[in-house]
Amino acid sequence: MISAEALSARVGEFELRDVSFVVPEGKYGVVIGAAGSGKTTLLETVAGIIPLNGGVLKLGGLDMKGVPPEGRNAGIVYQHGFLFPHLSVRENVRYGARDVAFADAIAERVGASELYAREVRGLSGGERQVVAIARALAPRPGVLLLDEPFSALDPRRRTLVRREVRAIARQLGITVLQVTHDFTEAGLLGDVAILIDAGRVLQSGPPERLFREPASPYIAEFLGAENVYAGEVRYLDDTAPDFVGEARELLARGHCAIEFLSGGLRLYTVGDAPAGEGHAVIRAEEVLISAQPQESSARNQFKGVVSEIATTGALTRVTVEIGGERGGKSAPIIAALTTRSAQELALREGSEVWASWKAMAVHLC
Repeated sequence: MISAEALSARVGEFELRDVSFVVPEGKYGVVIGAAGSGKTTLLETVAGIIPLNGGVLKLGGLDMKGVPPEGRNAGIVYQHGFLFPHLSVRENVRYGARDVAFADAIAERVGASELYAREVRGLSGGERQVVAIARALAPRPGVLLLDEPFSALDPRRRTLVRREVRAIARQLGITVLQVTHDFTEAGLLGDVAILIDAGRVLQSGPPERLFREPASPYIAEFLGAENVYAGEVRYLDDTAPDFVGEARELLARGHCAIEFLSGGLRLYTVGDAPAGEGHAVIRAEEVLISAQPQESSARNQFKGVVSEIATTGALTRVTVEIGGERGGKSAPIIAALTTRSAQELALREGSEVWASWKAMAVHLC
């Protein structure tokens, strides 16, 4: 387990402040944030390389106050895969391992054993990362700290090594904390996601919750939500309108039917956001595009005009200008479709379509 409570640490002018999160025993935590937000500093603080100024850090339930890096049973892998240049690849992997056979088995699983005869100076960046990962796993650490460990690998090998590291960590019960810029990787690997900015944790929890329920519009936009609208939250007098059938459990817990007004848009959802100014977030994958209105009770249906189509491989993002009720301005909504679906709809710029989404797809923050 990695437990941080109100951690603070300083490196030059940069400071981690009031950092709190928990990665349960044997689980996989991912740290995401912009460049310079403090991700590597956080890893080095957990490792003991940077001393704490305040707060409590526990690894495996033990308080790390005053414990040096070598006493923390933690392995660390940096983005550049720092290795001992005077040792061979085999010697690097086995360095610190209590069981040479186990170290060699780990090296084979991640693809480092095939590099055993090589000298470190002749390795590529990706090869260095693989060897550094094997070396960190070989001593069977209780905690594994990874700083962009797969960034130099080609896409195919990255997928294979990432999957193997996840499997090894689960098999050995290792608690992992990994820094990544890749949101897809965060979702694939993470049991816990920690979003950090300017040395502070903005939000933490299961990756799915961060992506679908961001705590602020800044977090929503940072995490790639294309549809973020500023507007006004209004509670509806009708406590059970027709669009809340999918949210009766939330209503039973005290949530309410809500109307959200943003320019020419009038959206409907269920939530507990305070009345007044707020933001609505709709993930692009939640938006359905159709040639005709959907036969359902959902009120979040808008006729619009396609203004942009952007295709990247199997996915196509379609921008539709919608709204404009009562003379208000139209607003863009972006939908993420499979490219096949977009082709079947014969979408073109200027096409008239219907955009719709469920009430529960609207998150207020």
